[in-house]
Amino acid sequence: MYPEIIDIQNFIANKGITICLNKGPHIEQNLIPVVLRIGNCIYTIHVSDEYEDLSYYNPILNFIIVFRALVAINESKDFLVWCKQEGLNPDNLKLLNYYKDICHTISNINSCFPNNEIDYFISDLDFQLNAGVMQFLRR
Repeated sequence: MYPEIIDIQNFIANKGITICLNKGPHIEQNLIPVVLRIGNCIYTIHVSDEYEDLSYYNPILNFIIVFRALVAINESKDFLVWCKQEGLNPDNLKLLNYYKDICHTISNINSCFPNNEIDYFISDLDFQLNAGVMQFLRR
């Protein structure tokens, strides 16, 4: 077993995290709405699922997908940069409103993590190359 998996499992258990697909509307064709519950707080997060990881219905993969999406927003300099990085339409007003809302929400979510910084516990290289823990989870 990979230590990253154990760390994610422990974090999910300690924070009471659940993630499930949302039947709500898509604000952009390339984004899938998911419901993130952390304790008593509920958030709708729109994620890109380029590798169709959500189809595995694996809580660890779901965690990685959702929190990678939040980190991408948090690390983007602004809306236009985020749209370019994610291949999204910057003329979409629903997407702009989501971006503004989620930027405020991220500060609440950050507080759940050590050092007030979101962590999805795996390397981007493993994610993109389907190596290590990601290869194991995608079997």
